[in-house]
Amino acid sequence: AGTSVQEGEGRMLIVAVGCNTYQGGMEQRIKEAKSGRGVLQKKLDAMTDLITTVSMYVSIALVVILLLRMAYAFHKSKCCFEHWDHQVHWSELLGFVITGITIFVVAVPEGLPLAVTIALAFSVKKMLRDQNLVRHLSACETMGGA
Repeated sequence: AGTSVQEGEGRMLIVAVGCNTYQGGMEQRIKEAKSGRGVLQKKLDAMTDLITTVSMYVSIALVVILLLRMAYAFHKSKCCFEHWDHQVHWSELLGFVITGITIFVVAVPEGLPLAVTIALAFSVKKMLRDQNLVRHLSACETMGGA
């Protein structure tokens, strides 16, 4: 880790290089600290992305199922009218699309990061009362577990 040879001969066994060395690990931790994203925040971002993706697919599947159900009922003459009525059927189709969009918007947890930030801010106040000074919110994740 940072050794340089000026002159002479020698043999060396290299055990680790790059970020697997002590110095490389320290540089990687410094970069993570400068990014300002804590472990909890990174996990929340990943969970938010997953929930967004799943809710998108579920809302698309819901619209497709509703459209297939309407087509089947229209084909078997079990719904509304026996012929296509623009006013009735287009409003039903629009309702299906609005339902899918509503499911997608409701499922995306926009308030989740805000709730976590508020919880971490309360943790900072609680730790301050315990004579534990925390300057960064991300440090609450580590200090709270200690």
